[in-house]
Amino acid sequence: MRGKPHTIGVGRREIEAELFVPDGQGPWPGVLVLHEMYGLNSNVRADARDLARNGFIALAPDLYSYHGARYCLRMFFSPAALAGRGDIEQVGEIHRCLDYLKELPQCNGKLGMIGMCLTGGFVLHMARRSDMEAPVVFHHSFGVRGGGMPAKDAAEVKHVVQGHFGSEDRIVCPKARVDALARDLGDRLEVNVYRGIGHGIRSTFRHTVEAGRAWAKTLDFLHRNLYTTASSGSSR
Repeated sequence: MRGKPHTIGVGRREIEAELFVPDGQGPWPGVLVLHEMYGLNSNVRADARDLARNGFIALAPDLYSYHGARYCLRMFFSPAALAGRGDIEQVGEIHRCLDYLKELPQCNGKLGMIGMCLTGGFVLHMARRSDMEAPVVFHHSFGVRGGGMPAKDAAEVKHVVQGHFGSEDRIVCPKARVDALARDLGDRLEVNVYRGIGHGIRSTFRHTVEAGRAWAKTLDFLHRNLYTTASSGSSR
């Protein structure tokens, strides 16, 4: 199964994306699959393909479209991004990607998403949307203080976020960061920690038993939260 190319207008630029659609008759729940700092590579495509095999339409945007490595530089050297604020341009682009996915005729209006490392913090902010019913974060590097987002934004998270973290991730998303996020979100964060795993559960440690467990939990979470009556609420 190959992803079909799509172009998403996000204001001052366009983002190239690939859409993976299940076989059979839809519509289906939609899942936005965000890459980490390695970009839209074969690992991300494999995950999106597997989501389609499991009954979800999966949209995988290339956030580096027309920016390349400058995208990372703008994130890492922006005071607003380092503070984990939700009012920055990059977060707004993710909102528009979700709106685009929701409006596709193959989508039944139910939304989930997966983000990791560079894009993990986007998941936390998208969980503030009333229609984001299945947010999944694989460790996150967005925001350098506390749990990674301002307390006022954390208070607005509306649904349970499923979190996956490595016990040996001591620099990018260490235990202190996970604990701070857990304090901020309380029972709105499902914490899963994998022994012997460092940063990069879906890349560096992709082929380990623990990473396989994490992916199985992700699929179960998506099914439990998205295979119910289609939502018709507002997008924000």
